Amino acid sequence: MDTLIPENLYLFVIGALLFLVVLLPFVRKEIRKKRMSKQLVNRIIPVSKLTEEQISQIETQHPSGKKMHPAINRSLCVGCGTCVLTCRRKGILFILNGKSTLVNPLACDGCGACEKACPLGANLMIEYGKGMKVRVPDIDENYESNIKGIYVIGSLAGAGLIKEAINQGCTVLNHIMKDVFPDKVPQVLIIGSGPAGLSAFLSCRRFGLPSVCLEKDDTANTIKNFPKKKVVMAEPAEMPLYGPLWVGNTTREKLLEVWGKILRTTKAPITTGAKLESVRKDGDRFVVSASGKDFVCDKIILALGTRGNPRRLDVPGENSPTVFYALTDAAEFAGSRITIAGAGDSAIESALALLNQQCRVSLVVRGDGFPKAKGRNREKIMAAIEQGHVQAFFESSVREIKPKSLAVATPKGDREIENDYVFVMVGGELPFPLLEGIGIRIIEKEI
Repeated sequence: MDTLIPENLYLFVIGALLFLVVLLPFVRKEIRKKRMSKQLVNRIIPVSKLTEEQISQIETQHPSGKKMHPAINRSLCVGCGTCVLTCRRKGILFILNGKSTLVNPLACDGCGACEKACPLGANLMIEYGKGMKVRVPDIDENYESNIKGIYVIGSLAGAGLIKEAINQGCTVLNHIMKDVFPDKVPQVLIIGSGPAGLSAFLSCRRFGLPSVCLEKDDTANTIKNFPKKKVVMAEPAEMPLYGPLWVGNTTREKLLEVWGKILRTTKAPITTGAKLESVRKDGDRFVVSASGKDFVCDKIILALGTRGNPRRLDVPGENSPTVFYALTDAAEFAGSRITIAGAGDSAIESALALLNQQCRVSLVVRGDGFPKAKGRNREKIMAAIEQGHVQAFFESSVREIKPKSLAVATPKGDREIENDYVFVMVGGELPFPLLEGIGIRIIEKEI
């Protein structure tokens, strides 16, 4: 008599085999990566903890007798690994959590090879006891600028995490509310609807303050420009009028879903397509011009971000989620087919960083070369093109961006390029000149 095997048993066996063949190796790899990261963290020797004797020992190793060590600007580093590969002494630099990290300064002889190799200028050799200098707006502990009534929050104020940006928006409103009385309610204007700007806007609505939030692009544009894959939130944040925002280690797409839910739940009326043009005083109030329209207010909260206003190609498909205007983490795109439109240092440096991640890189250049790029960058990209590592289309332009390809107009006719992601790097208006035009001081600060 034949034995009947239940269909569910077949499914169970197939599922178990799939787990063993596909999922188990992946899980083991992730566990191994986390274990290695933890080991690396435990091995880090902080520069601030070095003794004078240790620093003197390092000084003797340096070719010119200087007390130097590499410092990483983590806001610029995209984790391409060039500095790690270039370092002639192993065990000094590692890629940790997607960023280059100085693990063992005692083994560094200060040769500066990592600084020269870094395609983005994120790795700098500095003297012991001196911090890396960055340009930032002049703001106080409440994020109020040198102009009373104008606040700066978000990445321009040093917020590197979503939680920090959200907390900054809340901090500003708490400060504003200290001077609010029933007969003196200020009109607040928020510029930018990223995590910081949205937090400030929802805080205004929670406190009952009349407010307007302007966004030059679409809502959640800041998040749309995040890397394609993982977005790390180490701990939950409290979004005003919404509640706990906890998405853990997630994707940009999942975070966009959550952001959409926040906007629907809170019914936040954000005015899109309103680009900041100028700010002027009118007695005790401010007049803000945005896309040809004037807004009168008592308080201004600038949540502009550090990317400024990137120029767009204005071609079909540019609003696709596969289009970016800055490279933040090269490792997130490892092995992908990438097209970069642009001929400046940002375009070249991004191309070189992506090459180190085994990407297939194409460059679309309007002119016949790279006249405005640094000499070192020109040499590197031309060598990569001549060696066949980068496909370059000169005197060309992008016609249309499609889901898995894009159309390029070249001197020899239209070409179709297979493609996963597009980076548009054709310049833009940086936020610092805009802030200085308003009257906000920009200072140098050690980090």
